[in-house]
Amino acid sequence: MTRRSLRCEIQSVNQRLNQRHNQFQLTSQQLKIVLKTQMPYFIIASGLLVGVVTGVMGWRKTYKAVITGYRFYPFLKNYSSHLMSNKQ
Repeated sequence: MTRRSLRCEIQSVNQRLNQRHNQFQLTSQQLKIVLKTQMPYFIIASGLLVGVVTGVMGWRKTYKAVITGYRFYPFLKNYSSHLMSNKQ
């Protein structure tokens, strides 16, 4: 590879890395805002609930249930909005 092509490739990779970094910073800022606005007792209670569920079910089953719910959530959201639009 020539120097020019290597330089172009490095610049391209650097640009993609900068985009990912900026996206990460934006996401972390949004997360900080959300955590500041949420009630601290809600955060503590949800952590306690996750701890109890993990203790009862085990971390592997809890992880599988969370991943399944995460994958199933868009379907439920679309289905519920579809049901709501049909009622009107």
